[in-house]
Amino acid sequence: MLRAFVLLSDCLNLTQASRQLGATRQTVRRHITDLETIKGGSLFELDRQGYALTPLGRETLPDARDILRKIDHWVGTERLARRHSNGLEIASFVDGGGRTFFSQQHPINSLGMTGLPIMKRALAAWGGAGTQIEHPAMADIRPYLVIYRKSPEGWICVEIGEKSAYARWFGWTWSKSAIGRLSHDDNAGDDFNDFIAGAYAGIYQKGGVRLDHLFAYLPSGTSDQPIPVSFQRLLLGCVLPDGTPALAVLVLMTNQVRIDDLPPDHERVPDDLVMEFDI
Repeated sequence: MLRAFVLLSDCLNLTQASRQLGATRQTVRRHITDLETIKGGSLFELDRQGYALTPLGRETLPDARDILRKIDHWVGTERLARRHSNGLEIASFVDGGGRTFFSQQHPINSLGMTGLPIMKRALAAWGGAGTQIEHPAMADIRPYLVIYRKSPEGWICVEIGEKSAYARWFGWTWSKSAIGRLSHDDNAGDDFNDFIAGAYAGIYQKGGVRLDHLFAYLPSGTSDQPIPVSFQRLLLGCVLPDGTPALAVLVLMTNQVRIDDLPPDHERVPDDLVMEFDI
C-alpha cells in the first residue's frame, strides 16, 4: 500500500505507477483505497489533469517515505545493499543507469588522526558553539556548510555556503536558487537523495555528528550527465535561533576516501575541485 501510494504521488499517473510497481491498475487502486480507509480520508483527488494529492495526502506522504526508507534500510532491496561493521554502516546502491554509488560510515574519532583540515575545524566549531548554528564559533565554517530544516514535505534548504562543495559542483545559479526549496528539487537526482536520506534523518532526530565517505555520480553545473565524484561528508545536528533543530552538512570533495567496496581504479576528483586545504 505504501509503495503504491508513494509511486502514484511521484508520477500522478495510474498506468505509470502500476508499471513501476509491477502490478495491475486495479491492484494499485485497491492499495490506495485500503490505505485511505486506514487513514480515514481521501489521499488523492481526480481532475481533468489526472491525479492530485489532497491535503491529507500531502501530510501523509513524508511519513510514508520515511517508513519505506526504514524498511529498505533494514532488509535492503534489489538495488540497495546495506550492512554494518562494528556498528558502522556500509551501503551501496545501483541507479537506473547501472551506476554504483558507495557509502561507508567512519568513526568520528578518526578525524583526529586522519581527518581533513576543514573537517577538524568544523567539529571543533560545532562543539564550541554548543550546537547553536548562529554562535560566533561557527562563523569560519559557515561558508562551507549547507543547512536544512525539516518540514512536513521534506528537507528544506535554508542556507548554502558560497564556498561549499554544493556551490562549487552545481554552480552559482543552482546555489543561489535552492534556498527555500526541498532537497528533492535539487540537481542531484532522486536516486542520490533517497540513498543519503537515512543518514540525514538519523542525525536530525537524535542530534550528534556522523562522518561518511561516499562515491557517487552527480550532474554538475556544466553537464546534465552524471559525473563520478568522491567526497567526505560530516553531518552536524544543530539548533536554529528559535530553538528548532537543523541539519548542517559539510561536504568536501577529495580523493582521500576509504570505502571497502569501492574498486581501486575508480575515477578521481580533478585537482581543481579537491577541498583538502585548511581555512
